[in-house]
Amino acid sequence: MKGRSYIRFEARGTNIAAFRDALRKAGIPCMRQVTSGTVYHGMVHPVYRKRFFAIAAEQNITVQITEEKGWRLWLRPLRLRYGLLLGLLPAGAFLWWSNHTVRSIEIYGNERISDTHLLTVMEEIGIYRGAEYDTIDFTLAEQLLRLKISDIEWVSLRHTGGRLVVELAEETKAPPLYNDRIPTNYIATVSAQITDMQVYNGTAAVKIGDAVKEGDILISGVTEDIRGITRLRHADGKIRGIYQETLTLYHPFCVETTVQGKTYTAEYLECFGKRFPLTVGFEEPHGNFIYIEESHPFALWDHDLPFCRIRCNYTMQETTIAVFSAEEIATIQDEEALRFEENFHGEDTILGKDYIQTVDDLGISLKINYIFEGVIGKTSEIFVKMQ
Repeated sequence: MKGRSYIRFEARGTNIAAFRDALRKAGIPCMRQVTSGTVYHGMVHPVYRKRFFAIAAEQNITVQITEEKGWRLWLRPLRLRYGLLLGLLPAGAFLWWSNHTVRSIEIYGNERISDTHLLTVMEEIGIYRGAEYDTIDFTLAEQLLRLKISDIEWVSLRHTGGRLVVELAEETKAPPLYNDRIPTNYIATVSAQITDMQVYNGTAAVKIGDAVKEGDILISGVTEDIRGITRLRHADGKIRGIYQETLTLYHPFCVETTVQGKTYTAEYLECFGKRFPLTVGFEEPHGNFIYIEESHPFALWDHDLPFCRIRCNYTMQETTIAVFSAEEIATIQDEEALRFEENFHGEDTILGKDYIQTVDDLGISLKINYIFEGVIGKTSEIFVKMQ
């Protein structure tokens, strides 16, 4: 009987034989029976408890339980605990609800596509934390994700309880094309005077000291051998020259600008994707604002729980008029000119620059005439008619 449920009893009375016959006729099996005069020992299964005691009473037998084992013994004290039952019902409902909705979203397989971008697109098609699984068509959602994000080659959605797992494979990009064999000419990008020439491939069409216009061929990719056969090459080189360029800047004295105003804060308790407000009476502000959300999950033994505190900040954006002095505008225009020089002519040499400033009632205009010495050419593909 090891590991099984049983009742070990000791029965006393003058009708032990009749009692045993009655048990046999009632179909109650007794194990390990020992009879000694008016004392009867044995074991029965707890399922026969009620019928066993009823037959003992009919035969005027006194029964004493010496040992009892089984899960029924553990549950018997709880049979009248209605509060426990009432507590189990909402607990079971809560467990069902937590597995009926999206509690967390886990994404695997993405390298170029950010989690934020993927979660934003999923929210647009109705998949977000707190959404009910019954409202999600997984097949349609997978198709929409591939249509909305072109870099996805295939995607799979599956859920285990409250966990929604997104597995995807990104589209394999084609290797870069090697264009060093494409027929090209090397042409001038600006009008300039040539100061230095380095021809890597092709035939030089100009020489140092020549003046060229924008679009002129500097290195030709069309060559002809001694037999008169024309060949096309990938013309390439590095030709430097002196050229002029003008930068025009304008800044008004008064500018309508946006500044940050008052910040409103609201806190929520997020439970399995559902949010419950903690800030009483809060209403989302109207107008333009910057929204920043902070999440602080609760943890138990270094494991995050499906509960977190959300802090939402709404910073209002207000319009105002900014007034600038002539000195402030000059500083701003100097910074803009410096960014122009660093971003577009960082590898060029500035040989000279001339400032022309014009002031009117609305603002200040600044024209800077530059003289640069730098690379003046680029490759231009030769379009060949195929026979």
